[in-house]
Amino acid sequence: MKTNSGLFIAIATSLFFTACVEDNDYKVPQNLGVEENLKLEAILDSIQNNQLELKSIKDLKNLYNSGTDPVKIVSNIVVKGYVISSDAKGNYFREFYIQDAPENPTAGIKVVLNLTNSYNKFNFGREVYIRLKNLYIGETNSGDGVISIGGKIKLTDITEIESITQNQIENYIFRAPTTEVIVPKTVTLGGLENVANIGTFVRIKNAYFSTNLAGKAFVDPSEDFDTKRQVETCEGPSIITTFLETSSFASFSNNALPEGAGSINAVVSRDFRGDFTVLVLNTLDDIDMKNTRCTPLAIADFSTILLSEDFEATSGEINILDWSNYSEAGSKKWRAYDDANSLSKATRMGSFRSGDESTISWLITKGINLETTGEEYLSFETSTSFADGSTLEVLISENWNGTVANITNANWVALPARIASNNDDFNSFKFSTFINLSPYSGTAYIAFKYVGNGNEDFDGTYELDNITIIAK
Repeated sequence: MKTNSGLFIAIATSLFFTACVEDNDYKVPQNLGVEENLKLEAILDSIQNNQLELKSIKDLKNLYNSGTDPVKIVSNIVVKGYVISSDAKGNYFREFYIQDAPENPTAGIKVVLNLTNSYNKFNFGREVYIRLKNLYIGETNSGDGVISIGGKIKLTDITEIESITQNQIENYIFRAPTTEVIVPKTVTLGGLENVANIGTFVRIKNAYFSTNLAGKAFVDPSEDFDTKRQVETCEGPSIITTFLETSSFASFSNNALPEGAGSINAVVSRDFRGDFTVLVLNTLDDIDMKNTRCTPLAIADFSTILLSEDFEATSGEINILDWSNYSEAGSKKWRAYDDANSLSKATRMGSFRSGDESTISWLITKGINLETTGEEYLSFETSTSFADGSTLEVLISENWNGTVANITNANWVALPARIASNNDDFNSFKFSTFINLSPYSGTAYIAFKYVGNGNEDFDGTYELDNITIIAK
C-alpha cells in the first residue's frame, strides 16, 4: 500500500503542539501508531466517498428518547467530537464526554468504555471519530437524561447499555492527530438545565458555594461514591442554585471548598439517579473564586409589570388579544388546560399521537416595549406530562413584525430559562428563574416554541403558566 509521507510529517507536527497545550499535570498522550493512522485515513476516505455518513452529535442523540430501550446502530454512520473530560484527577471513571465543536458547541454526548486512565489516549481537546455500526445509543442509568454511546446492552437490565470493551475500542474509536483548545461556553445557572447543555463544557460566572458549606471539603467523608455541593449565583431578584458533583476517588476530594466567588468550568451532566443537573470538574484549576459574592436585587424595586398572563380567562385554543397562536407544522395549537394539582388554569401543547409527521407550534406574547424601563426580567412556569421526544424553548425577537407568515424570517434568540424535562416530577411546575431582558431593546416579542418529532409513541406534552415581565 502506498504511504503518505506528508501525512506523517503533519502528524508529528500536530503531536508536538498537542504536548504544548496539555495541562502540566497530565501525561503526554500515547502517540498515534501507523496502524491507527491508516484506520483513521480509511474512515475519512469512506466519509469523503459517501460510503460512511458523518452524523452530528445532535442528530445522533435524536435517535434515542430518554428512558426507552437502547438503540442499536445498524447503518454505516460516524460521529465526530472533541474530548471535554479527563479522568487524570480521578473524577471520571471509564467514560469521557465529547462535544461537536471546540467552541460554542450545540451538543455533547457521553462515551462509556472499559478503559481507565483514558486521558492518556483520549486527552482533553482531542478530536475523535467513532464508527457507530453495531454500537448502542442509550443510557447507563435508564431515564437519567445522559445519552451515551456504549458497546452492548446490559445483561441484568435490557433498558441500559454497558461499556465499549477494550477489544472494541481499536475498531470503533479513532483519534485524529489534532488536539484543540476547548473554550468553555458561558451559560447562566438558570439556563444550565437546557437539555442541549448536557454533555458540554461550560463556564458559570459569579458563582459561589452555599454559605453553609464553609470549611467543608468537596466530598463528604461519610459518602462512599459521590457528593453534591450546592452552587449559587444571583440572577436578578433571586438566588439560583445547582450542584457540583465530585467523586470520592477524585484527587482533590479532601480539598476545602473555596469561600469566595468567581467562575466554574465544568462538564454538564446529571446525578446518578437523574434527579438533578450537575457540574463535574476535570481539575481544581477549573475553579477560580477570588471575588466577593453577589447580592440579589430587591424584588420591591421592580414595581412595573410589563406583562402578566395566568391563562385564567382562557378556554379552548388560546386566543388572547395581540398574542399569536400559530402552527408552523402539524395540526396542533396551544390550548387552555385545567391544572388539577393547583386548581388553576394553564396552557398546554402536545402532539402525542397527533398523526402529524412533525409539530412546530408557537405561542407568542404581545409586543413588549423595553425602551421606557431600565431593567426587565422575564419569568414563567412549565411542567411536562411525559415530554418524551418533544422540546420546548423560549425565544425573543426584536425584529419580528407581528405577522405569523414572517415568523421564520425574524431573528429569534433562545433565552436561558429552566424548563421542565422528562426527569422532573409529573405535572410539577418548575420556575424558569428570572431571565434578564435588559440586553434587548425596542419592541420585543417572547415566543414559546414547541417542537414534536412526529413519533407516535414518544411525542410529549408541555404545560405553561404565569408568564410575567417585571421592570424598574
